[in-house]
Amino acid sequence: MTTLLNLHRVKYQCSCGSFKSLCYLYFCRHCLKIKCKDCVILEVDCRFCPSCYEHLQSHEAITRKNRCQSCFSCPCCNHTLVTRATNTSAAMPISLNTTSDSGNAGGGDADESISSTNVSGLQTPSKKVYYLACSVCRWSTRDIRLADQPTLNSWKAQDNIHEGRFNELLQHYKQIATREKQERDRKRYSTVKLRSALPTTTTSRSSSDKYGLLAPVTRRGIRTSGILKSPSVTESPNSTNPTIKPSDPITEIEPLDENLFLSNTFDFNKLTTITQRLNSVEIQPLTVDRLYPLAKHFTSKQSKRCKECDHNVLKPEPSPKLIKFKLHQMALFFIPEIRIWHHPAWSATESNPCVLSIVNQLDEQTILKLYTLDEIREENIDKDLIDRINQLDEYILTSQLTLPISKDRSIKLHPHVEPNETDTKLDDEFRQSDSRELVLYRKFAKIAIRCYIKLKSSSVKTILGAFIIEHRVVGISSIVSTPTATSSNPVTRNVRHIILIDFGPTDEPALTLHSSLA
Repeated sequence: MTTLLNLHRVKYQCSCGSFKSLCYLYFCRHCLKIKCKDCVILEVDCRFCPSCYEHLQSHEAITRKNRCQSCFSCPCCNHTLVTRATNTSAAMPISLNTTSDSGNAGGGDADESISSTNVSGLQTPSKKVYYLACSVCRWSTRDIRLADQPTLNSWKAQDNIHEGRFNELLQHYKQIATREKQERDRKRYSTVKLRSALPTTTTSRSSSDKYGLLAPVTRRGIRTSGILKSPSVTESPNSTNPTIKPSDPITEIEPLDENLFLSNTFDFNKLTTITQRLNSVEIQPLTVDRLYPLAKHFTSKQSKRCKECDHNVLKPEPSPKLIKFKLHQMALFFIPEIRIWHHPAWSATESNPCVLSIVNQLDEQTILKLYTLDEIREENIDKDLIDRINQLDEYILTSQLTLPISKDRSIKLHPHVEPNETDTKLDDEFRQSDSRELVLYRKFAKIAIRCYIKLKSSSVKTILGAFIIEHRVVGISSIVSTPTATSSNPVTRNVRHIILIDFGPTDEPALTLHSSLA
């Protein structure tokens, strides 16, 4: 628990050679290798609004510029704006049907009474209107004098004065891209190849059509005929594609007045920040009274695919409201997790005893083997692993890690499940077979081992050590396929991982020893 949040202390080597923490790695069950974010391909599964969970296809989201039309963010603090309703009064005259029992008698008095009744008879019916407000910074659309809307979701996007120029440039570069593509296609399909492929006489047409080859060749010639006659990039455009007007460069910039900040009329509180201006990059308002509600950006759910075997290692549910995964192959679920439990005050001349904890995250029993770097070199079996060890020892490591291992280096780890009486008996059996010098503590799926760290020199400032773990993994295809007589479990094999541990600087105080180890 001492290094619970220090995830950067223990790192595992990926198949590409980089070292990452276990929680940032994936494990491909097809090629049986560790993968980092650089070893996987991202694929967008769905795009949705994080506020209202509106789900759109990719082409629809691109049409909307990846923004929601119903939800808005506060331009000041970027929190979600809340729609609030209020009542407003709308004056409406009432037609009064007044009759007088005395006929036309006293007509002047009657006219005066009617006119006064009309003035006093105006009723004010309530009309519901809506406006946007932020519950965090108390900003609202009324602060910028934006009119309240009679219906929900009727706020329009702010007009962009540069939209016409942007569309003009977009169309211009689309035409350039089209002409460049046609130029490449012209070089690919030359006129000589096209003439040799097309038949010229009836006899040649009938002979070539004997094997049914005439139709596809003719279609290819029709397709490429327009390509060969298309204008080149260097040719002058026709009347339908006029030359775009170039932008006017600014040669001189008006200097800033030095007395601007010294005047009493200047108010810094009315200026927008750089973040607020970049959030509205089309307008870039200078003062806060020109801030406009920001349409909510779409977010996406992404699948991650292994680059080596082209299989998924992470596949979320397509619904934006679900947080489950169809496939979730995080390395944390397949590889034992290692943490630092204890290290003493460092000594540059003597071996420093340290304690590491190992947790089995699998739902099945695992047999773990530990190796030092020198033991792997003595085996001289895996040349690739030895080369990686030599590079690590030469350029990165500043200490030598040793383990008090006897002849039997296997350590049995209990599955990561809720223990029962049978598991308690099995845990006691494992405890009796453990090496007392190596395993100091055991409780079901968690154990604590002892190791020794010796610094390479007295000038070392940061202590880095490494060792090798080996455990059994089961591939995904061995679970699906039916076992055969010759090979009952073809994908099951033992894999080895290089563990790099950062024990911290040499002047770091000793970590408190766990109560169960004291």
